[in-house]
Amino acid sequence: MLSVFKPVIEKPMQPVARALKNVNPNYVTMLGFVFPILFFICVVQEQYALALFVFIFNGVDMLDGMIARANGKVTAFGGFLDSTIDRFADFIVIAAFGFAHIVAWEIVMPFILLTYAISYMRSRIELASDKKLVANVGIMERTERLVGLFVGLLLYALFPDVTVAGQNLIELTCIVMIILSAVTVLQRFEFAYKKLP
Repeated sequence: MLSVFKPVIEKPMQPVARALKNVNPNYVTMLGFVFPILFFICVVQEQYALALFVFIFNGVDMLDGMIARANGKVTAFGGFLDSTIDRFADFIVIAAFGFAHIVAWEIVMPFILLTYAISYMRSRIELASDKKLVANVGIMERTERLVGLFVGLLLYALFPDVTVAGQNLIELTCIVMIILSAVTVLQRFEFAYKKLP
C-alpha cells in the first residue's frame, strides 16, 4: 500500500545516491543494520525518544538500492544481502518490544512469524513464476509494518499508562498489525492460487 509513495520519498534522495557513486552499496546495506541494533538497545533501556529518532534512520535501507541503480551496480548478491539483512532487522526491531517487557511474547511471536511468512511468500511466488510475477500484494508490507511500529511506540511513549482491555497502546498496535498481516498472508495465498500454474 504505502509502497506507491516510494518514488516520492526516493526523489529527494537521488542526489545523495549519485554523490555516493564510489561507495559499494553492499557496505551501505550492512551499515543500515546498525540502526535496528541501536533501536533495540534504546527500547530495552526505555529511551523511547532516542529509539524513535534512531528508527527514522531505517530509511538508509532504501539508499543502498538507489545507489546501486543510479550507478549501475545492481547485482544478484546485493539483492540477496539486502533481503537477508532486512529479515534480521525485522526480528531485532519486533523482538525489542518483547525483551523490553512492553509487549507480551504471546503477541511478539505470532507477529514475527507472520512477518517472515509474508516475506517468504513473496519470494517463493516470484521464484515459482521465474520472476514473471511481482507478488507485492497485501495490506501489510514491510513499509506499513515499520510505520505502524513507529506510531505505536510514539503513542506508548506519550501515554504509557493508557490501556484498553488490559493491553497498552504498543500491544494494541501490534495486535492490529497481526490481524492485518494474517489478511496479507491470505491475500498472497489467493494471489498464488490464481496466478501460478
